[in-house]
Amino acid sequence: MNKIEVAFRKLEENYAEFVIEGITPAIANAIRRTAISDVPTLAIDEVAIVENSTVFFDEIIAHRLGLIPLKVDTETYDVLLECYEEGKRDDCVAMLTLEVEAEKPGTAYSGHLKFAGFIGEFARLASAEVKPVSDLVPIVKLAAGQKLVLEAYAKVGVGREHAKWQPVSIAAYKYYPEIRIIKRECGEEGKKCADACPKGILKWSNGRLDLIPEKVEECTMCRACEEACPEVIKVSWDDSKFIFRVEGLGVIPVAKVIETALKRLIKRADSFVETLEKSIQTRS
Repeated sequence: MNKIEVAFRKLEENYAEFVIEGITPAIANAIRRTAISDVPTLAIDEVAIVENSTVFFDEIIAHRLGLIPLKVDTETYDVLLECYEEGKRDDCVAMLTLEVEAEKPGTAYSGHLKFAGFIGEFARLASAEVKPVSDLVPIVKLAAGQKLVLEAYAKVGVGREHAKWQPVSIAAYKYYPEIRIIKRECGEEGKKCADACPKGILKWSNGRLDLIPEKVEECTMCRACEEACPEVIKVSWDDSKFIFRVEGLGVIPVAKVIETALKRLIKRADSFVETLEKSIQTRS
């Protein structure tokens, strides 16, 4: 088995860029899909409308509320994950309320949602809080005298059920580029090659063509340089090495998204192996 190596290029609260080496394209795609569709998060799933005199139907408001990302701390998320994996999603509920009455034309925003407490097993998280990632997500515009009062119940789910449970906006990868310069001393032809690169990865000086090492990973493998001067340069890729970019929505840190995705992927693989072994034993 190939040795797997991971090197982070960037790791921020809501963005990560890293290189994985020693895996297959199938595994790379499994990691990407798991990060998007199989990392449990919290989102509004049920809404009880108490009063609605706005121009939107109750169903539209409920739908818009569901798409507001909700932020939780790490301790709360660990309980949330435990609830989901034990099949207790209906026993782990966070309640939020909203009450807006317009004296003059205005807008109800996500910031008007107020955390009202936990229900079920979440109730043991007395000091925890659930709140929108941003207070500036518009829900509905109100004319003077209009009113919106509701209770919203957030539950645990995963992205394959509905996009509102996706923890990331982007999870993508590409092959690691391999750029081979055949003729470094190439005269004016090398200048044409360098100028053709849209990412500025190549430099030409005094008749010599070179790579700019710190920019190699920006290569999109468009092969514009190769088309401009096929006798000078060749572009390919390493199908066991991948550059990942993951952008979170702020519901949990992106590092936690990656960690949870890998753990759930490994757990599924172990379950598959265990089931396969039992099936073989039964047949024999």
